[in-house]
Amino acid sequence: MPPRIDRTARRREVVEAYLALVAREGMGAASSRALAVEMGVSTGSLWHWFADFDEVLHEAFASVFRRADDRIAAARAGLRGLPALAAALREILPLVKETDDEAHVVVAFWGRVASSPALGDIHRDVMRTWTAELVDHLGAARDDHQLRPGTPVAQLADVLLVLSLGQQVARVVDAELTTPERQWALVGAVLAPWSVPGAATDLPWGERPAGWAG
Repeated sequence: MPPRIDRTARRREVVEAYLALVAREGMGAASSRALAVEMGVSTGSLWHWFADFDEVLHEAFASVFRRADDRIAAARAGLRGLPALAAALREILPLVKETDDEAHVVVAFWGRVASSPALGDIHRDVMRTWTAELVDHLGAARDDHQLRPGTPVAQLADVLLVLSLGQQVARVVDAELTTPERQWALVGAVLAPWSVPGAATDLPWGERPAGWAG
């Protein structure tokens, strides 16, 4: 009997190849033909595992966020407050090659979100999940007196998420604008007015960004 093919594993291979292609060449070049060449297979063989190319796009977009969610959960395990916040942001901001590649993929996908309800649903669900995550960490930081009483955690969470998405765009457009130091300094500038000096140490943005006079 011929060896049994693991359908889930083969679909994962297609998605990983597609994401690598988008990160390297851009979405415009990541056609079904280019994907087949990337994998060393015929174009027709792709449709043994996916109904059509839109299904590949859908699964690839969802896969990026699943991987980020898994990393966030692992990174902030056992942490609370600002250290947990830093751990979560470290997996969203384009600070290293993995999150840099993800930024290129996600920004490329955004061009399709407006015309694809399915992709839009994925994106909205992830944004709600990440916002709730940031709210939890900021709320814990306020409760633990790392942030001042009255800190508007919901609004801060929104600002930090928008900042993170903006840094993904900036990374794609001009990498010099998004060095890790600059990204963390922006996070620090957002949190500085609400931070309690000395309450949390060893944070990547420092207690106060350089030159902060508040």
